[in-house]
Amino acid sequence: MPRSDTEALVADVETGEDSAPRILDASSAASSEQVDPPPVPPPHDYSSYRWFILEPAVFLIFFARNLIGAVYQNQILYQTCITIEKFNATQCEPLLGIDRGSDADKEVEVIVQTYSANIMMTTSLLESIIPAFASLFLGPWSDKFGRRPILLTTFTGYLTGALILIVITYITRSTNISPWWFLLSSVPSVLSGGTCALITGIYCYISDVAKERKKALRMVLNEASLCAGIMMGNVASGYIYAATNALVLFSIAGSLMMLALMYVLLFVPESLNPGEIHTGSRVREFFRFDLVKDLIRTCFKRRPNFDRAIIWLTMIALTIAIFDMEGESTVNYMFVQDKFNWTIKDFSLFNASRIVIQIVGSIVGMVVLRRVLKMSIVTMAMLSLACCVLESTVRATAVYWQELYLGMTLGMMRGVMGPMCRAILSHVAPATEVGKIFALTTSMESVSPLGAAPLYTTVYKATLENYPGAFNFISAGLYFVCYILIAVIFGIQNSMGSSSVYQAIGS
Repeated sequence: MPRSDTEALVADVETGEDSAPRILDASSAASSEQVDPPPVPPPHDYSSYRWFILEPAVFLIFFARNLIGAVYQNQILYQTCITIEKFNATQCEPLLGIDRGSDADKEVEVIVQTYSANIMMTTSLLESIIPAFASLFLGPWSDKFGRRPILLTTFTGYLTGALILIVITYITRSTNISPWWFLLSSVPSVLSGGTCALITGIYCYISDVAKERKKALRMVLNEASLCAGIMMGNVASGYIYAATNALVLFSIAGSLMMLALMYVLLFVPESLNPGEIHTGSRVREFFRFDLVKDLIRTCFKRRPNFDRAIIWLTMIALTIAIFDMEGESTVNYMFVQDKFNWTIKDFSLFNASRIVIQIVGSIVGMVVLRRVLKMSIVTMAMLSLACCVLESTVRATAVYWQELYLGMTLGMMRGVMGPMCRAILSHVAPATEVGKIFALTTSMESVSPLGAAPLYTTVYKATLENYPGAFNFISAGLYFVCYILIAVIFGIQNSMGSSSVYQAIGS
């Protein structure tokens, strides 16, 4: 016959065992028979991240995306020429970017670019609106359910988009179609969060697994792998396209995206401890607006000294910088094609050289300027933005194509800006809030093409016949604004240097 609670309590006292006080009722008796919750599992051992975190997957996905880039635009230009403007195949063939066009082809090129610029702008807007909205939920959601689901979803979206692009390109081999059909290839990546979700997931993951004193270095390494992927994609794109065709090139890109997805699936574990991951409905929790309220509250709440000001100045500087880059990418290829009569191979070689210079600049910045000369994080960010101003100014005034390479050399430190600004955020914000701040930052960055694409496209179309490089003056001015914002942080850091946080960003 089982003992009552009173008998059990007396027995414990007589045997000398310590016991928590009990309430003698039926509910306590029922609860006493329940099994104790399992202990929280120990934290992951992240010693395996000594060499790589996400660098191979980041390299592969950006390699594949930039392998597609310019060739994708050429397919749109050609189909616009054939189906919208009704030119014949001979007149439209130079727009495929394989061979240089004659002076007579320039008139056709201007007409076609004027229309196709609207398609490029629509693509940029499509890839910005939904991901920017989704990013507000991603940071808080990933704090509950982990970073790995975000990474897997975005990589799958890119792969699905590549498969759709392959099918569309295969159809165009036998029949010409409206260039607007190419927008279908952007839908899967948009619905999965796109670049916005990818960047948020990557930086949250690095923040989870990297040691505190190595976060800035890990962010630079991630940026280097991203730039290397862009470089390799730009270099290989022109040569593969010239040797094969668009269908083969898109198939290779799809295969690389599959490899990136398999790497994440097999070699990237969840960065959060199992005990920290919630067990509720992941879909229902994703659409909870109180997550967004918490994110906004975190970013706007009062903080000691000038911490809130530093966070917002940094976030705005990052957003404006992305605004510049997104706007330039919308019209850059059309600019060099019109101004300097470049082919895809020329454009790919230029982009590859530019990225090599950026990688060298990042290494020089981290090793020579940061470690040897002891330049602070804020100073490095200011130097990077000064380089951006110089490069954009040279590009705006370029008369000969060689001047573009001069501007590229002057802008060699531009690749350091992003990692240094995110390092500022990671030092100023508490570890429990970094994910939310990164999520809002990425959302703001993703919204920037909403204004950048129309602005740069409108300016380019208005100046195409007289001064096609005028849009670069916009970039130079906006980069100078970013420089001023970081200079304000530099002033705050010098005036409040006694704070441990300000010492971190100033050392």
